[in-house]
Amino acid sequence: MKASTIQDFSKTPDNFHYEDVPTPEPATGHIVVKVAACGLNRYDLYLRMGGIRKDMPLPHVMGADITGNIAAVGADVSALSENQRVIVAPGFPVNPEDWNHRPINQAPSYTVTGTLKWGGYAEFVHVPARFVIPDDTNLPQDELATVPLCLTTAMHAIKTLGQANTGSKVLIQAGASGSGCMCIQVAKCLGARVITTVGSAAKVDTVKSLGADEVIRHDVEDQVTRVRDWTDGQGVDLVIDNVGSAVFDANMKSMRLGGTFVNFGLLSGYKVEFNLRDFFFNQHTFKGSMMGTLEELADGLALLKSGRIKPLLDKRFDLKDAGTAHAYVDSRQVRGSVVLIP
Repeated sequence: MKASTIQDFSKTPDNFHYEDVPTPEPATGHIVVKVAACGLNRYDLYLRMGGIRKDMPLPHVMGADITGNIAAVGADVSALSENQRVIVAPGFPVNPEDWNHRPINQAPSYTVTGTLKWGGYAEFVHVPARFVIPDDTNLPQDELATVPLCLTTAMHAIKTLGQANTGSKVLIQAGASGSGCMCIQVAKCLGARVITTVGSAAKVDTVKSLGADEVIRHDVEDQVTRVRDWTDGQGVDLVIDNVGSAVFDANMKSMRLGGTFVNFGLLSGYKVEFNLRDFFFNQHTFKGSMMGTLEELADGLALLKSGRIKPLLDKRFDLKDAGTAHAYVDSRQVRGSVVLIP
């Protein structure tokens, strides 16, 4: 089969090689999926650079957001069949001893799909049968490939950890990013009011079309001032941060007394100066969010099937152009998500 592999780690996306690699055969309890599309996440950029980990054998095939059809079924797999449309879980434990751990995203060997085992930047992918979901969305598979990782993350961060509900005021960073777009929609489905940040005028209409109630142009406006004005000086109930250190201080000043801060991204860096006095006097709650569970993904897919959440596909790239796709994501021009097509 063809795959876009990395042979080493590089800060620039010139380390992809489009080449022939062995086509997998299904082991017991596993299936082989013929990849229809694979979504590209910013996580992939960090993995390519060696910023996540470097202990996977090279060459490596990354890619977490996989949609496709079952090409082959291994022994002891009875609930799935060849040609069936499926969605691969965007994260699962790589050690079978952890497969029954609950919640599964806190299992010791849990990781994003395509990190330690080969992922979806290929024509076929080999996965445990228990970590695929039958696809009954009726959506085009390229559009659907923008969904799994971002939707799982949004459901876990906003609903499970952030406990957003009707009337909650939520600040979502980088609203036009893949994760930001999904977070806006999930928050609105839960009845929350949303204020979000974007870095250009071109992205304002995008986030408003997804339901954002207020938009901050962080390139020309002060976040804290806008948030305080929008909340009558109180601050938001919940901050959803996928950016990191560059906005940490502003996020702290944007929360109300007793507010909650949930982080799942480090785009601008991971080191911050943390003021413990402000933390305990303001009674803030801090939570780290790492992906989510299959149940959270299933709940999110129900919203998708009902039409309350929509995928936002920005661009398609051929699998052989994985490097070009990475460069495009790194340019921060993306409005929504990008997918690779084998």
